[in-house]
Amino acid sequence: MAVGFLLHAATALAQVTVTAAWDPNTDPYTVGYRVYVGTQSGQYPWSQDVGSATSVPLTLDSGSYFFTVRAYNAAGQLGPAAAEATIDLTAPGPPTGLSAATFGSRVTLTWGPPVGGANATQYLLYVGTAPGAANIVSGYNVGNVLTAGGDLNPGRYYARAQAANRFGAGPLSPEISFIVGGPEAPTAPSSFSAAWQGTVVTLSWAASLGASSYVIEAGSAPGAADITAINVGAATSYAVDVPPGTYYVRVRAANAVGVSPPSNEVMLQGRGAPNAPTNFRSSGTGSTVTLRWNASTGTSAPTSYVIEAGSAPGLANLAVLDVGNVTTFTTTAPPGTYYVRLRAINARGASPPSTEIVVRR
Repeated sequence: MAVGFLLHAATALAQVTVTAAWDPNTDPYTVGYRVYVGTQSGQYPWSQDVGSATSVPLTLDSGSYFFTVRAYNAAGQLGPAAAEATIDLTAPGPPTGLSAATFGSRVTLTWGPPVGGANATQYLLYVGTAPGAANIVSGYNVGNVLTAGGDLNPGRYYARAQAANRFGAGPLSPEISFIVGGPEAPTAPSSFSAAWQGTVVTLSWAASLGASSYVIEAGSAPGAADITAINVGAATSYAVDVPPGTYYVRVRAANAVGVSPPSNEVMLQGRGAPNAPTNFRSSGTGSTVTLRWNASTGTSAPTSYVIEAGSAPGLANLAVLDVGNVTTFTTTAPPGTYYVRLRAINARGASPPSTEIVVRR
């Protein structure tokens, strides 16, 4: 047997009456039917004996339901279940593929129906002059159509669509942006951020609508651009070696019409030479000497270390050796007394010396 449904007038917005109907069995043994209802496929916590009827009205809250029917004979024995039927009494999903076409002051919005879920019986439009805004139209009901148009003043607009039915309105579609009356200056870049690698900072940001290039501004105070303003082209990142100092930096988008408002501002603290390494010490026997130290800490990371050795305190007349970015070094030394210290190095220069140690061999 095949199960179907008829949808009747709602008794309340969240509750409707549906009629489940099925074809009668043609065998001579069927004397009645039992209807099974659940909210999960294959699971039916509610059932009703409807006798010899081949339909039954059911009052249901909004939601998704699964139904089946089983016939029974005079002894009450149940036959196999009919193929499961479903009905979706929920709000529809979001409209798909929202797009805008402009001609002069005329704008035509077009969209597709929701994919899956309940059917839409009407569509609502939201249009504003800023992202997320609906100051032009808010929830404007255009009926059960997939296109709508109107005239707007020149400028940039943001639009969303929403599908609805008797059970309510579904989620909004993704927002789109469109321009009426020709080009305009781009929107401000967003998500402006800085990532450090040694003394080099990489600035990055999200692309702006309508931008053909970006201008990075740096100043000595918040909002100022008294240090530099550099056009970096269409890239959305820029790396630069930052000299010591404090800088306030932001980015603007530009095109042939003009320049956007600034992005969020970030403060950069230019990094100098590294701090001195600590816990400098020696070990070893015979002519072998192993030097160890704790890495330089702080915001200015070292790229290598230089060992200085002299014949008297503070001197470096015996050795000045760059050992790379390590924290241990082993060498051999002839008999004698050595005054040894260590400096951390990066592109900004050398740190002050570590504590001097005396090595005797």
